[in-house]
Amino acid sequence: MAHFLTGKDLKIVAPQKQIKPKVYQLNDQQTIFLAGVARFDYVSGPKHGFTIFVENNLPLHRTKLANADEFYDKHVGDLLTPPNSADNDLPPLTRHEFKITEKSDLVFEGLGWITVPAGTVVAGYAPAGVGVVVRKAMI
Repeated sequence: MAHFLTGKDLKIVAPQKQIKPKVYQLNDQQTIFLAGVARFDYVSGPKHGFTIFVENNLPLHRTKLANADEFYDKHVGDLLTPPNSADNDLPPLTRHEFKITEKSDLVFEGLGWITVPAGTVVAGYAPAGVGVVVRKAMI
């Protein structure tokens, strides 16, 4: 992630203090934007709590999956910052979909992770070249 952001944006993305997890109750077909640098889609499964481990000051925004692409295009660089402008050289977000069979972490390399329950289908988006992977849940 560090290759695509300015120093000012990196201070918002990189943890400065101990991370305080945030929990969101999501129904399927909902999206959470991690500022304008990543996106998490809850594609299918029952209502669940998802725990997000990212920098405490990183803005998170929830919306419906059906509106997510339009929301991103309209608000990146404004409501969804960093990046601090839509003109930033951030590569387009690339989609990675996973079927989760056991409690796991969806990791956005250089940003943080989201703990995902078993029996769900999720997708993570990050700039092209930034990995989105699944690992066994740490917590």
